[in-house]
Amino acid sequence: MSAHYFVADGHVGAGFPEAEQRLTQFLETLVGRADSLYILGDLFEFWFEYQRAIPRHGFQVMARLAELTRAGTRIVYLRGNHDFWFRGFLERELGVETPGDELAAEIDGRRVFLAHGDGLDKGFVPRVFRRLMRSRMNGALYSLIHPDVGIGLAQWVAGRSRDLEAKLYLCEDMARFAQAKLGQGFDIVMMGHSHVPETRQFTNGIYVNVGDWIRSFSYGVIRDGAAGLEFSAEEKG
Repeated sequence: MSAHYFVADGHVGAGFPEAEQRLTQFLETLVGRADSLYILGDLFEFWFEYQRAIPRHGFQVMARLAELTRAGTRIVYLRGNHDFWFRGFLERELGVETPGDELAAEIDGRRVFLAHGDGLDKGFVPRVFRRLMRSRMNGALYSLIHPDVGIGLAQWVAGRSRDLEAKLYLCEDMARFAQAKLGQGFDIVMMGHSHVPETRQFTNGIYVNVGDWIRSFSYGVIRDGAAGLEFSAEEKG
Protein backbone atom coordinates (compact mmCIF):
# COMPACT_ATOMS: atom_id res chain seq x y z
CA MET A 1 0.00 0.00 0.00
CA SER A 2 1.37 3.38 -0.99
CA ALA A 3 1.22 6.24 1.53
CA HIS A 4 1.78 9.93 0.85
CA TYR A 5 1.50 12.56 3.60
CA PHE A 6 0.76 16.30 3.53
CA VAL A 7 1.41 18.79 6.35
CA ALA A 8 1.34 22.57 6.70
CA ASP A 9 1.51 25.38 9.24
CA GLY A 10 3.82 23.97 11.88
CA HIS A 11 5.13 27.47 12.63
CA VAL A 12 8.11 25.90 14.35
CA GLY A 13 9.94 28.58 16.32
CA ALA A 14 6.79 30.53 17.18
CA GLY A 15 7.01 29.66 20.86
CA PHE A 16 4.97 26.44 21.05
CA PRO A 17 7.53 23.82 22.17
CA GLU A 18 4.96 21.12 22.94
CA ALA A 19 3.43 21.48 19.46
CA GLU A 20 6.89 21.33 17.92
CA GLN A 21 7.61 18.15 19.88
CA ARG A 22 4.40 16.55 18.62
CA LEU A 23 5.31 17.43 15.04
CA THR A 24 8.79 15.96 15.54
CA GLN A 25 7.32 12.75 16.96
CA PHE A 26 4.90 12.50 14.05
CA LEU A 27 7.72 12.83 11.54
CA GLU A 28 9.54 10.03 13.35
CA THR A 29 6.56 7.75 12.82
CA LEU A 30 6.78 8.25 9.06
CA VAL A 31 10.25 6.75 8.75
CA GLY A 32 10.04 3.57 6.69
CA ARG A 33 6.32 3.91 5.88
CA ALA A 34 5.94 7.16 3.90
CA ASP A 35 6.55 7.11 0.16
CA SER A 36 6.50 10.90 0.13
CA LEU A 37 5.93 13.90 2.38
CA TYR A 38 4.63 17.17 0.98
CA ILE A 39 5.06 20.24 3.17
CA LEU A 40 2.48 22.80 2.06
CA GLY A 41 4.12 25.87 3.52
CA ASP A 42 4.84 27.54 6.87
CA LEU A 43 6.58 24.59 8.47
CA PHE A 44 8.67 27.22 10.23
CA GLU A 45 7.60 30.50 11.76
CA PHE A 46 10.39 32.10 9.76
CA TRP A 47 12.81 30.74 7.17
CA PHE A 48 15.50 32.80 5.49
CA GLU A 49 18.76 31.32 4.25
CA TYR A 50 21.86 33.47 4.33
CA GLN A 51 24.91 32.34 2.39
CA ARG A 52 26.53 30.92 5.55
CA ALA A 53 23.76 30.87 8.14
CA ILE A 54 20.24 29.57 8.68
CA PRO A 55 17.77 30.03 11.58
CA ARG A 56 18.61 27.63 14.42
CA HIS A 57 15.00 27.07 15.46
CA GLY A 58 13.55 23.82 14.25
CA PHE A 59 16.79 21.82 14.35
CA GLN A 60 14.97 18.69 15.59
CA VAL A 61 12.42 18.97 12.79
CA MET A 62 15.19 19.35 10.20
CA ALA A 63 16.95 16.30 11.66
CA ARG A 64 13.77 14.26 11.21
CA LEU A 65 13.44 15.46 7.61
CA ALA A 66 17.01 14.33 6.92
CA GLU A 67 16.24 10.96 8.49
CA LEU A 68 13.20 10.56 6.26
CA THR A 69 15.09 11.31 3.06
CA ARG A 70 17.83 8.87 4.07
CA ALA A 71 15.12 6.23 4.55
CA GLY A 72 13.93 6.83 0.98
CA THR A 73 10.98 9.19 1.51
CA ARG A 74 10.65 11.89 -1.10
CA ILE A 75 10.09 15.30 0.55
CA VAL A 76 8.72 18.31 -1.33
CA TYR A 77 8.48 21.69 0.41
CA LEU A 78 6.24 24.39 -1.10
CA ARG A 79 6.61 27.94 0.15
CA GLY A 80 4.03 29.56 2.39
CA ASN A 81 3.81 33.13 3.60
CA HIS A 82 6.41 32.54 6.35
CA ASP A 83 8.91 30.70 4.14
CA PHE A 84 10.74 33.67 2.68
CA TRP A 85 13.88 32.48 0.93
CA PHE A 86 15.18 29.07 -0.06
CA ARG A 87 18.77 29.22 -1.29
CA GLY A 88 19.73 25.59 -1.63
CA PHE A 89 20.35 24.49 1.96
CA LEU A 90 17.33 22.20 2.17
CA GLU A 91 18.18 20.58 -1.15
CA ARG A 92 21.92 20.15 -0.53
CA GLU A 93 21.91 19.17 3.13
CA LEU A 94 18.55 17.45 3.63
CA GLY A 95 17.58 16.24 0.16
CA VAL A 96 14.33 18.24 0.24
CA GLU A 97 12.87 19.51 -3.05
CA THR A 98 11.69 23.15 -3.11
CA PRO A 99 9.85 23.69 -6.42
CA GLY A 100 8.12 27.00 -5.54
CA ASP A 101 4.68 28.18 -4.46
CA GLU A 102 2.46 25.50 -5.98
CA LEU A 103 2.72 22.15 -7.68
CA ALA A 104 0.72 19.93 -10.02
CA ALA A 105 1.70 16.35 -9.26
CA GLU A 106 0.63 12.85 -10.21
CA ILE A 107 0.29 10.65 -7.14
CA ASP A 108 -0.98 7.07 -7.37
CA GLY A 109 -2.39 7.86 -10.80
CA ARG A 110 -4.37 10.86 -9.52
CA ARG A 111 -3.82 14.46 -10.64
CA VAL A 112 -3.17 16.52 -7.51
CA PHE A 113 -2.92 20.30 -7.10
CA LEU A 114 -0.89 21.46 -4.11
CA ALA A 115 -0.38 24.94 -2.65
CA HIS A 116 -0.19 26.72 0.69
CA GLY A 117 -3.19 28.89 -0.15
CA ASP A 118 -2.02 32.27 1.15
CA GLY A 119 -2.43 33.76 -2.31
CA LEU A 120 -6.20 33.56 -1.75
CA ASP A 121 -5.99 35.58 1.48
CA LYS A 122 -7.14 39.12 0.66
CA GLY A 123 -6.53 40.44 4.18
CA PHE A 124 -4.49 43.64 4.18
CA VAL A 125 -1.70 42.45 6.48
CA PRO A 126 -1.15 39.03 4.81
CA ARG A 127 -1.20 40.62 1.35
CA VAL A 128 1.29 43.37 2.19
CA PHE A 129 3.51 41.02 4.20
CA ARG A 130 3.66 38.52 1.33
CA ARG A 131 4.57 41.21 -1.23
CA LEU A 132 7.19 42.71 1.06
CA MET A 133 8.94 39.46 1.88
CA ARG A 134 8.82 38.00 -1.65
CA SER A 135 10.50 41.05 -3.20
CA ARG A 136 13.88 40.10 -4.68
CA MET A 137 15.23 43.55 -3.92
CA ASN A 138 14.13 43.34 -0.30
CA GLY A 139 15.65 39.87 -0.04
CA ALA A 140 18.97 41.05 -1.42
CA LEU A 141 19.06 44.02 0.96
CA TYR A 142 18.01 41.88 3.90
CA SER A 143 20.80 39.40 3.26
CA LEU A 144 23.31 42.20 3.98
CA ILE A 145 22.13 42.43 7.60
CA HIS A 146 24.07 40.36 10.14
CA PRO A 147 22.16 37.07 10.71
CA ASP A 148 21.85 37.62 14.47
CA VAL A 149 20.07 40.90 13.78
CA GLY A 150 18.23 39.86 10.62
CA ILE A 151 16.81 36.60 11.95
CA GLY A 152 15.72 38.20 15.21
CA LEU A 153 14.07 41.08 13.36
CA ALA A 154 12.31 38.75 10.94
CA GLN A 155 10.97 36.61 13.76
CA TRP A 156 9.56 39.71 15.40
CA VAL A 157 7.94 40.83 12.12
CA ALA A 158 6.60 37.33 11.48
CA GLY A 159 5.11 37.25 14.95
CA ARG A 160 3.43 40.60 14.44
CA SER A 161 1.95 39.50 11.10
CA ARG A 162 1.08 35.97 12.18
CA ASP A 163 -2.47 34.95 12.88
CA LEU A 164 -2.61 31.45 14.33
CA GLU A 165 -6.34 31.56 14.83
CA ALA A 166 -8.52 29.60 12.44
CA LYS A 167 -9.16 31.73 9.37
CA LEU A 168 -12.82 30.85 8.97
CA TYR A 169 -13.35 33.74 6.56
CA LEU A 170 -11.12 31.94 4.04
CA CYS A 171 -12.82 28.56 4.04
CA GLU A 172 -15.43 29.25 1.37
CA ASP A 173 -12.99 31.10 -0.92
CA MET A 174 -10.53 28.22 -0.69
CA ALA A 175 -13.27 25.67 -1.36
CA ARG A 176 -14.42 27.60 -4.44
CA PHE A 177 -10.85 27.81 -5.69
CA ALA A 178 -10.43 24.07 -5.14
CA GLN A 179 -13.65 23.32 -7.00
CA ALA A 180 -12.42 25.38 -9.94
CA LYS A 181 -9.16 23.41 -9.96
CA LEU A 182 -11.09 20.16 -9.95
CA GLY A 183 -13.01 21.50 -12.92
CA GLN A 184 -9.68 21.89 -14.73
CA GLY A 185 -9.02 18.17 -14.53
CA PHE A 186 -7.45 17.68 -11.12
CA ASP A 187 -8.72 14.83 -8.97
CA ILE A 188 -7.47 16.14 -5.61
CA VAL A 189 -6.69 19.60 -4.24
CA MET A 190 -4.72 20.00 -1.00
CA MET A 191 -3.91 23.28 0.74
CA GLY A 192 -3.19 24.73 4.17
CA HIS A 193 -2.99 28.32 5.50
CA SER A 194 -6.50 28.55 6.94
CA HIS A 195 -5.61 26.40 10.00
CA VAL A 196 -9.03 24.79 9.50
CA PRO A 197 -8.79 21.05 8.75
CA GLU A 198 -11.58 19.96 6.44
CA THR A 199 -12.52 17.81 3.50
CA ARG A 200 -15.09 18.60 0.84
CA GLN A 201 -16.20 15.97 -1.62
CA PHE A 202 -17.34 17.31 -4.98
CA THR A 203 -18.77 15.34 -7.88
CA ASN A 204 -15.46 15.53 -9.75
CA GLY A 205 -12.96 15.23 -6.91
CA ILE A 206 -12.03 16.08 -3.34
CA TYR A 207 -10.60 19.13 -1.57
CA VAL A 208 -8.58 18.63 1.61
CA ASN A 209 -7.30 21.39 3.87
CA VAL A 210 -4.61 19.76 5.97
CA GLY A 211 -5.06 22.07 8.97
CA ASP A 212 -2.15 22.96 11.25
CA TRP A 213 0.25 21.71 13.94
CA ILE A 214 -0.54 24.37 16.53
CA ARG A 215 -4.06 23.31 17.54
CA SER A 216 -5.45 20.71 15.13
CA PHE A 217 -2.42 18.42 14.71
CA SER A 218 -3.88 17.24 11.43
CA TYR A 219 -2.50 16.13 8.09
CA GLY A 220 -3.63 14.99 4.68
CA VAL A 221 -2.96 11.55 3.28
CA ILE A 222 -3.29 9.71 -0.01
CA ARG A 223 -3.25 5.93 0.22
CA ASP A 224 -3.56 3.96 -2.99
CA GLY A 225 -5.17 6.98 -4.66
CA ALA A 226 -7.72 7.71 -1.92
CA ALA A 227 -7.35 11.11 -0.25
CA GLY A 228 -8.42 12.01 3.26
CA LEU A 229 -7.70 13.89 6.46
CA GLU A 230 -6.25 12.39 9.62
CA PHE A 231 -5.23 13.60 13.07
CA SER A 232 -2.19 12.91 15.19
CA ALA A 233 -2.58 9.80 17.33
CA GLU A 234 -1.75 11.92 20.38
CA GLU A 235 -4.67 14.28 19.77
CA LYS A 236 -7.14 14.24 22.67
CA GLY A 237 -10.85 14.99 22.57
